[in-house]
Amino acid sequence: MLTKKQKRINWILVGFLLLLSLFFLFPVLWMLANSFKPDAAITADMNSIAAFVPPVPNGSFFENYITILTNTNFVRYMANTLFYAAVLILLGIVVNGLAGYALAKIRFPFREQWLLIIMMLLIVPTETVITIHFLIIAKAGLLNTVLGYILPMIVNPFNIFLFRQVFVSLPDDVYEAAQLDFCGPAKYFFTMVLPMSKTVVATVSVFTFLNVWNDYLWPSLVFTSSDLLTAQIGLNSITSNDNTTMGQTLAVITLVTIPVIIIYSLFSKQIVEGVTSTGSKEG
Repeated sequence: MLTKKQKRINWILVGFLLLLSLFFLFPVLWMLANSFKPDAAITADMNSIAAFVPPVPNGSFFENYITILTNTNFVRYMANTLFYAAVLILLGIVVNGLAGYALAKIRFPFREQWLLIIMMLLIVPTETVITIHFLIIAKAGLLNTVLGYILPMIVNPFNIFLFRQVFVSLPDDVYEAAQLDFCGPAKYFFTMVLPMSKTVVATVSVFTFLNVWNDYLWPSLVFTSSDLLTAQIGLNSITSNDNTTMGQTLAVITLVTIPVIIIYSLFSKQIVEGVTSTGSKEG
């Protein structure tokens, strides 16, 4: 039970942290407020507190957003990215989860050496891996295809390590009991292991979504068709257009930022728990 003094200190600490968070939120608040304004109003309000205040709602309040959504292919870019993220989340959980389970529970030759190799891959520069991926995809004739974009991104050493760290702590007697009920390894993994590891599944899902949503380099190398482009490439093409106003630029940046904020707000607890739990496992 907290004393009155401890409660008072907690409230002071909370108030201080809220004020401190405003400094980090200033860019977001400025972007959101000015995304509803014409360029003239943005320039006029630049040096005053009005820069953080949205305009009074009127008939042209959403004009910047309407222009972006109707006069560009940005909706298509966002739909593409959501589709790629959904496919990679599903495949990533299955492939990386199975690999993590094998490293945690199945004894096979050179298991520890394979784990060491996977951990060493975490420090390999991204540019080196992307170069190899591009050469393989190009040789396979999969450039400018959805398959060529997805295949190299399915396996993720960090996600394998996360799954492995969680699966190590799973009791072996659960699998032995499942065998008595004629539950095979595959059925056991999908019906028991994954449901018992919801935290790490949520963590991997969020990380995969954020990686796909924020990725610019890999899709820019693989895709040339505008029908396959992702949100980040679409953002760059729209904002680099000379006909795009400052308000429209802020509107499209806001549209790209909103899904990330929503995902992190909904699953921040799972992310923290997942990373914390994986860091505390032994073996």
